[in-house]
Amino acid sequence: MTKKKIGIVDLKINNIHSIFEACKEVGYKVEIIDKTHKTYNHDIVILPGIGSFKVGMGKIKEMQFDKKILDFLEKKNKFLVGICLGMQLFFSDSQEFGSTKGLNLIEGKVEKISNKLVVPHTGWNKLELKKNYLLSDKKFNNKMFYFTHSFVCKPKTDNHILAKTKYSSFNFCSLVLKKNIFGMQFHPEKSGKIGLDLIKNFERY
Repeated sequence: MTKKKIGIVDLKINNIHSIFEACKEVGYKVEIIDKTHKTYNHDIVILPGIGSFKVGMGKIKEMQFDKKILDFLEKKNKFLVGICLGMQLFFSDSQEFGSTKGLNLIEGKVEKISNKLVVPHTGWNKLELKKNYLLSDKKFNNKMFYFTHSFVCKPKTDNHILAKTKYSSFNFCSLVLKKNIFGMQFHPEKSGKIGLDLIKNFERY
C-alpha cells in the first residue's frame, strides 16, 4: 500500500522537529509546508503549535493558510489535524491576550483554564474517549498523554467532542472531530509509544 503523505505546517513559532520525526517513524512520507506552497498536495495536513493564539493567527494569515486550507478540505479523502495551539486555531475565536478571531473551521471558543487552578496544565493526563472509528482501539481510552496548555477549546456542539480530560475538578475538551478535521489538546509526539500509535491511526481516515 502506498504510504500516505503528510504535510506539517511551519508557522515559525515552534520547533516542529519532534512531530516531523514521529510521523516519519510510523511510516508516513513527510514534508514541511511553508509559505512557498501554493496548494497542499498531501493526504494529511498537520497544524502544530506552541505559543499564543494571536501570534499564530498572524502567521497563518501571512502564509495564507486560512485560504489554502479551505481548498484542501474540499478535496476527497483529505484529513486536517491540529495539535495543541493548532487545534485551538481551528475555532471561531480566542480570549488569549484579548479577543482574536480564529479559522472558524469548528464553531466555538477558546478560553482560559479555570482561575482556581495552576496554569499551565503541564504533564501527563488521561483521555476519556467516546467510541469512534479513528480511535476504536480500546488501548487509547484512559491512557496517559502529555499536555502543556493554559487555554481550552469549548465547541458550540458537543457532538464534535471526541474526548475529555479531567484536570483536578475541571473537565475540558481534549479531542475534537468534525468530518475530516481532527484536533488534540495534548502532544502525541511527546507521549511515547501510545502517542506514536495515535499518529499511526491518522491513516484510518
